[in-house]
Amino acid sequence: MLELRQLCKTLPGTPPRVLFDCLSLRVEAGECVAIVGESGVGKSTLLNCIAGLEPIDGGEILVGPSRIDRLDDDAMARLRRSHFGFVFQAFHILPHLDLLQNVALPLWLLGESEAAAVERARAMLARVGLGGRAGDPPQQLSGGELQRVAIARALVHRPHLVLADEPTGNLDPGRAADVLDLLLGQIRDSRAAGVLVTHSRAAAARADRVLELRADGIHDITGRA
Repeated sequence: MLELRQLCKTLPGTPPRVLFDCLSLRVEAGECVAIVGESGVGKSTLLNCIAGLEPIDGGEILVGPSRIDRLDDDAMARLRRSHFGFVFQAFHILPHLDLLQNVALPLWLLGESEAAAVERARAMLARVGLGGRAGDPPQQLSGGELQRVAIARALVHRPHLVLADEPTGNLDPGRAADVLDLLLGQIRDSRAAGVLVTHSRAAAARADRVLELRADGIHDITGRA
C-alpha cells in the first residue's frame, strides 16, 4: 500500500510556485492508479517525490506501515533497490551492458545467484517481446525497444511499488497494449501498488482509477470521457 498524507511541494522562484498543497492519495495493494493532467502541472515531480528522488516540503509518504519520507539517503536507496520498480521517461539503460545484463542488474544488486538472475531476466525479456535479443547491446535498439527493456528491468525483482512515467510513450498501439498487460498484470498478481503517469487516454483507461492532477489538487475522474 502507498499513502500520501497532506503532501506539499513548492518550486523555488520569484514568486515560488506551489505544485502540491496538502495532496493526499492512497493506493491499495494490487491497485494501479493513472495520473493525468496538463504538461507542467507536476506529475513527474510527484513520482520523484514518492521515490525519494526529490524532497518534499511537508506531509508524509508511507509504503505499507512505514513512513519513508524521513529515511536518510542510504536507507532510501536500499528501499528503492529492493522494493521499488521504476519506468521513467529517461530509460537509463546502461550502454556497456547487453540487454540481459541490464535486466538482471537489479537481481544481482539484491544478491541473487548468477543462474537465478539470468533465468528471470531471460523470462522477462521474452515477456516484452525481446527474448531473441538478450545478447544485443542497447545501441542496436529503437526507442520503443529500449522502453520495453526498461519495463522488464523494473519488474524483474517483483517490486512492491511500481512507478511508471509514460511507460507506453514510445510504443505503437499494439505493443503498448501488450506492455500494459504485463505491467498491470504484475502489479495485480504481486499485490504491488502502482502509479502510472500518462498522457494516453487508452493507457489511463486500463488503470483501476484515473486521477487528474490540477493546480487545486488531485481529482478522481474515473469513468469520465
